Amino acid sequence: MSSTKALLLSARMGGGHNGVAHVITEELNSYGIECETRDFLDASPRVGRLLERGFKLEVERAPWAYQLEFWLWNTFSPMATFTRRALQAFFQRGVVRWIEETEPDIIIALHPFSAQLLGQMRHQRNPVISHRPIATFLTDYSVHPLWVHPAVDLHLCVSETAAVQARNRAGANGEIVVTGPFVDQRFFRDVDQSTAREALGVPSHQSVALIASGSWGVGDIAQTFQLLAAQEDVYPIALCGHNYDLQAQLERCGGGLSVGWTEEVRLYMAAADVVIQNAGGLTALEAMAARRPVISYRPIAGHGRENVAAMESVGATVWCHDEKQLLQQVHDLSNDPGEQVNKQLDQFHTAPHQPILELLHEARLVPTTRHGVWALRATKSAIMLVVLFVIANLLSGVIGYHGLNLTKTANKSSYVYLSVRLPTGALLNPNFDSMTADEGIGVVITGQQALAHPSVIRYAFHQGIEVINGGTGTSSDFNFILPENDLSSGRAELAHVLGVQINSYLPQNTMNAVDLAWASLHHQTIIPARIVSHHFNLTPHPGAIVELNLSQLSITNAEVDLQEELKRLNTDHLTLAPFATLHGAESVHA
Repeated sequence: MSSTKALLLSARMGGGHNGVAHVITEELNSYGIECETRDFLDASPRVGRLLERGFKLEVERAPWAYQLEFWLWNTFSPMATFTRRALQAFFQRGVVRWIEETEPDIIIALHPFSAQLLGQMRHQRNPVISHRPIATFLTDYSVHPLWVHPAVDLHLCVSETAAVQARNRAGANGEIVVTGPFVDQRFFRDVDQSTAREALGVPSHQSVALIASGSWGVGDIAQTFQLLAAQEDVYPIALCGHNYDLQAQLERCGGGLSVGWTEEVRLYMAAADVVIQNAGGLTALEAMAARRPVISYRPIAGHGRENVAAMESVGATVWCHDEKQLLQQVHDLSNDPGEQVNKQLDQFHTAPHQPILELLHEARLVPTTRHGVWALRATKSAIMLVVLFVIANLLSGVIGYHGLNLTKTANKSSYVYLSVRLPTGALLNPNFDSMTADEGIGVVITGQQALAHPSVIRYAFHQGIEVINGGTGTSSDFNFILPENDLSSGRAELAHVLGVQINSYLPQNTMNAVDLAWASLHHQTIIPARIVSHHFNLTPHPGAIVELNLSQLSITNAEVDLQEELKRLNTDHLTLAPFATLHGAESVHA
C-alpha cells in the first residue's frame, strides 16, 4: 500500500514561509505522511527571480511603492483577478508538472501566490487538482486578500483576527480554522540565559535586546541599533540575515553585536531579555514560543504595519511609536516580562496540524466554471510587456551601479576616489575650495543648486574644484519607473550656469533605462559611488568610489567632518585620486 503524500508550495520571499514548511513537514512526518516542499517561484524560474528581486527592491529601496501596492490589493478587487491570470500564464505549467511527478494526496499552499494559483486551477476544474484537497496556511496575523481563494478547501489561520479578516475581508468559502502559529518545538524548550550569554560572549550585567529583521535584514535596523547601543544599561544584538552590508555597518558602530545569517536563533533568544521586530514574521512567533516579550518598532511598509497592528490588538506584541516608548518598554519588559509573555503564549494551540489530517479524509470539492483561453492569452501578452519594461529598468540600475564608460584600470586602482555633497554656502569658503581642489576631491552639484545659486557654483568652479553632475537634485524613487532622465536634466542645468559640459554623473536616485541609453549615446561617465552619510566612517578599500553626503550639516560641521575623514584616509595610507582619471575623456578645466 502506497504511503500518504503531501506537496507543500512555499516561496523564498523572506525566510518565514520556508520556516513554516519545515515545521509542518516535521509534524506530518510523525504521522507517516511523506512531504515534499517546492519553491513556487521555481515553477517559472525567470519570472520567479524577477518577482523575488522586485519585491526585495520595493521593500528595501521604495517602501512607499510597496505600501501603495498593498493598498491597491486591499481596495480594488480586479487586482486579484489580474494576478490569478498572470500566475496561471507563467506558473501553472510548472506546478502541474510537480503535481504529476509527486502525485500528492493533499496540497498545502504557504504563500499567497501558490494559494491563488491552486484555487484558480480548482475553480476551472483542472483535472490534475480537481480530486485533491487544498489547504493554505495564512502565516500572518493580518490577511492579505491574495491569501484567500473561494475554491480552497481549508484556510488555516494563525489567530482569530486573521480568521475574521479571511471571512469578511477576502470572502473565503472554504472552511476557516484557527490553529495558532506553527513554530519549531525546540523554541519552547528552556535554555539557561547565563549559559547562552557566556557562549555568545554577551555581557551579563546589561539588558539584552535582540533586534530581528527577517532573512533579508530590512527596515530601520541601524537607527534602532544605534539608539539602544547609546544606553548604558542596554546591549543590542541585531540579526541581519543575509544583509551583510548592514552587519558590517553595525560592526563599525560598536556598542553591541551584529550577526549575519545564523541557524542559532534560539541561542540568541535565550540570551535576550526582549525581542524587537518590524514585520510580524516567523521570528516574532518563535520569540513568543521562547517566552521572550515581543516589541514592535518601526514596522516595514505594507504587511509589516498590518501585522503589527493585528498583533497588538490581541496582545501578542507591544507596539512602540517613538524612541521614548521603545526605551521605556525595553526597560520595563526586561525587568517584568511575565504578563506580556502570558499573552503571547495564549496564541498557541495544541495540535495545529489536526485540521490537515482531517482534510485528508474529508475533502470538500467546490463547483467550478471555466474561463476563456483568449482572456488568458491577452493577459499573458500584457504581462510580458510589463515584465520587459521592469527588466529594462532593473538592468539599467545594475549596469549604472557598476559604472558606464569607466576605464578598465579604474576598478583595479590602488587609489580612493572621494566626492562630497556640501552645503551650498560652503562653496564660498576658501578652505573648502582649496581642500577639494588640492586633494582631488570631486564636488557633487545638483541642478537645483546650480539654478538657485549660480554665482556661487561659478565661483567654486573657477577656484579649480572638480564638478560632478548630481542630477536634478529631486529625490524620488519614481526614477525607477518614470523616464525622467535625471542625468541629462542635471547636466543641462549645470551647462547653463557654467558654460561647459560636465560629463561625469553620480546618481543620487535609482537609474532608469532612459538615463542609461542617454549616457551611452552622449559618452557620459556614470560613477558607481557608495553614498555615505556623516553618521558613519568611510572605511573605504583601495579602488573604492565614495560620496560623502554632508549637505545637511552646517558649514562648520561639514568642514570638521571632511577634515576628519581626510586624516583617517591618511592614517590608513590611502591616496586620493581625481575623478577625471576614471574615464578616458579629458576633463574640462575653467
